[in-house]
Amino acid sequence: MARLPLPATKGNLLKVKAEHQLAVEAVTFLEEKRDLLLGELLRLQGQAATFRRRVDQALKGAYGHLVEGLLSLGSEAVARAALGVKGEDRVVLKDRGFLGMPMPVVEFQAGGRRPQIGFGGTVSSLDECQLAVREALAPLAELAEVEAILWRLAEELQRTVRRTNALNYMIIPTYQETIHYLEGALEERERKGCSI
Repeated sequence: MARLPLPATKGNLLKVKAEHQLAVEAVTFLEEKRDLLLGELLRLQGQAATFRRRVDQALKGAYGHLVEGLLSLGSEAVARAALGVKGEDRVVLKDRGFLGMPMPVVEFQAGGRRPQIGFGGTVSSLDECQLAVREALAPLAELAEVEAILWRLAEELQRTVRRTNALNYMIIPTYQETIHYLEGALEERERKGCSI
């Protein structure tokens, strides 16, 4: 194992021992952080699956209503009706902190509930399609938030594991080897000094 290229002095030995102790404490901190990140990842994966099912169910219903409208009116009439739809719904993005990392908060703000499609020349399935899509928007925003957080947590977990491994397998062994060398060199110097 490699050691730090330091002259054998008591000052260097004390300095390396202090840095070694700091690295050991950092490993403990990083392992706790890793456990917290992993726990949060597992918890959010369950939430993401629930939101995904809700979104899938709502969008399948909307697609069914859209198919009914297409079969009744044709694609051109549905396209014209869609041009008249105005959305008042909004999505607001914010940040919150988790373990010192910014995490996205996606808030869905529903607009007015009145139908946007005119009554003339359309069928009720298009109104039902619009309502089904609106019902999917809130869980879709929640799903987007949870999945964005999952990605950030996974990236941070990966960084934390890399840092922990670097400390455990490179930095701490280097400090240990340096401490061993410095202690041996100082003991040898003392022994030579006493025998003279």
